[in-house]
Amino acid sequence: MTIRFRNIEKSYMVYGRPQDRLWEWLSGKSRHHVHVALANVDFEVRTGETFGLVGENGAGKSTLLKIAAGTIRPTSGTVECQGRVAALLELGAGFHPEESGSDNIRFMAALHGLEGIAMEHFIERATSFSELSAQTLARPVKTYSSGMFMRLAFAAATAIDPDVLIVDEALSVGDLHFQKKSLNRILELRERGATVLFCSHNLYQVRSLCQRAAWVHGGKVQAFGVTEDVVTAYEAHERRRYAHLRVEANAQPSSSESAVQKSAPTPPTTAALVKIARLTTETADGINPAQVDSFQDLVVEIEVESYTDQPFHVLFAMVRPDKDNVFGTSTQFRPEGKPLSGIGTHTVRVRFPRLPVLSGEYLWSAYVLDDSGIQLLDMAELIQPFTVLNQKNREFGVTWLEHQWLRVE
Repeated sequence: MTIRFRNIEKSYMVYGRPQDRLWEWLSGKSRHHVHVALANVDFEVRTGETFGLVGENGAGKSTLLKIAAGTIRPTSGTVECQGRVAALLELGAGFHPEESGSDNIRFMAALHGLEGIAMEHFIERATSFSELSAQTLARPVKTYSSGMFMRLAFAAATAIDPDVLIVDEALSVGDLHFQKKSLNRILELRERGATVLFCSHNLYQVRSLCQRAAWVHGGKVQAFGVTEDVVTAYEAHERRRYAHLRVEANAQPSSSESAVQKSAPTPPTTAALVKIARLTTETADGINPAQVDSFQDLVVEIEVESYTDQPFHVLFAMVRPDKDNVFGTSTQFRPEGKPLSGIGTHTVRVRFPRLPVLSGEYLWSAYVLDDSGIQLLDMAELIQPFTVLNQKNREFGVTWLEHQWLRVE
């Protein structure tokens, strides 16, 4: 056991106006309402595992991470955390905005009880990993961009080789190069036996990095266990919520949805190093790729523009309008598993013989990932809608399964 949450509850007194707190104290009458951020949270994170937290915004994930890091106390319950802890919480947490980057690194070393040669070694490691210039490190951190803050915070947090690393959406900030470098550092710490508590809205990263996970909703743990089971339960909830919102808004898909749509988390740089240029489909008869018959051959072609020698993989999936994946695969899953690389245009072409999909509306989603298959470089979701018509069989559902009638009496 490295982290143990025991019946954690965290609540806040919320006042309508600042003066209500004073009037409550003078009158003895309540002028606040209680907001419960966490309730009955009870689980443990094992030593050496990477544990994921998923859930929508406001669910209580960040509050739980702050309690684990010791930056806030629970209203009731206890948390036990063994070993040296490093935490990457909200941007700028733990840094003095008026002080320089160098002074903040030195202050972080002092907080860890380092002095003398150990402190100088810490400063050297953090400075080198951040890749910030001496001129930048001499400036007050209040002048830093979010990406520079991310570099400084991650470098300082991981320079001590922590036993426990707590990460709250840290990999969604900064340029792609440093995101990749940070991810490699997390993987390195994991290989050394460190425990990682990882919170992210990028479910692909959660699936790839974490052995177990918890889904937090409304301040309570809704699901806990093997990552795939937890993420699948969360995705099912999100699909129901998405469908409910669509019904409420009476939303109708527009014709523009057939174009490549970019959505978060897209690369934060203005010039993507690798970019999805197009995705097209072809049918055997070549008549209308927007309408496909069941058991008809279908070819998918994805064109990717690369402006760097950085190796990458291409992942794509057939999805339903409710975002439920029908089938997905990646160049990483091929027998050779070799990534694509080189500056220029790359083409991925895949044939689905006798497409065993039944009648319905479908779309495609495509992603470019780094050579580890974890870091997202570019994405295009819910594009190229098409219809499948099952005109030869009366079976229903999503896919056709090979079957034999053995007895009917």
